[in-house]
Parts: sequence; C-alpha cells; structure tokens
Amino acid sequence: MTRSLDAAAVGAVTAGHAPYLFFIQLDFSQPLRVCSAGYDVDWNGATWMGIGALGSIEPIQEQASLEAIGVQLTLSGVPSEVIAITLAEQYQGKPCQIWFAPLRGDLQLATQPIRLFAGRMDTMNTEVGDTATITLSAESRMVTWDRPRTRRYNNEDQQSRYPGDRGFEYVAQMVEKSLIWGR
Repeated sequence: MTRSLDAAAVGAVTAGHAPYLFFIQLDFSQPLRVCSAGYDVDWNGATWMGIGALGSIEPIQEQASLEAIGVQLTLSGVPSEVIAITLAEQYQGKPCQIWFAPLRGDLQLATQPIRLFAGRMDTMNTEVGDTATITLSAESRMVTWDRPRTRRYNNEDQQSRYPGDRGFEYVAQMVEKSLIWGR
C-alpha cells in the first residue's frame, strides 16, 4: 500500500537529524495510549503516556496482495497500575494501532503522525515487576478474510443484534409463499 506524504512530512524525515515518536493505542475498555517520548504528549484529543524507550517494534511489512500481515511489539516501562486493565480483560480481537510522527527541532510534531499499522490484538505476554513489560502480537484485519460469516437472515438473528427491528419479521412466511405473477 503506498502512502502519500505531504511536503512537511517529507522534509521532516529527510532532514539530517530527524527525531521521531511512535504512538501506540491498544483499545481495551479504557484505551491504553502510549508513546516513545519520555514525557506525556497531547495529540488527537488525548494524552499519550510517555514511557520513554518503548521496547521494540518488529519491522512492519506491507503487501500489495490480499495477504494477512502481523506485527509484534514490546512495550517496556508500563506502570503496574495500567497493567491491571490488560490482565483483567478479554483483549483478543480488539483494535491495535501504531503511528509514526517526525518531530521538529523543538521536539514538537512536525506533521500529522502517519499510521503504520491498524489491526487486532492476538496474543499478549505480560511480565510484572516495578514496571511491566508487555509483548503483544497483532494481526491485520485480513486474517478474517477466509473466515465464514455466521449471519442468518431471519427474524431471530436480527432481534439478537437489533432488538425491536421488524425488518425480517415476515421472512419465514415468504419461504413457502406461492405468488402468481402477471394476472
């Protein structure tokens, strides 16, 4: 997938010394938003907790074909109180996003961050000490491409998703209905 970069982004990344940040958002019931700065950063209407060196992000690959890709990242230095969220909740299948942001010389955002990855969390390993380390693997949404959809087009399925909707109320009667056309 090709990405279009504006002139500010191209100038920021091609400069002699280009400081940068990574933003990572893991969508639990309370989203975990961290960045690779040593201080908290306000961006996109939220405060991103600066945990310093994130740990590592394996190279993110892009495919031109319809193929599922994944990424593995390690977040180190996460405060233990934030870890309670990750240990208590079902996380598989929840959204995970990674952005790259070039910085100016005064360490402010040079341009809007560029989204490098958007997918769903798959497996997580958490090690807890004074601070915690999270090792997470995430997969792109293409993983579900071959998975069959289990949607039934009947009234019961419609009521389970949208209670009170009457759009499929008479579907069962229409199956055996004999229609005479053209009289």
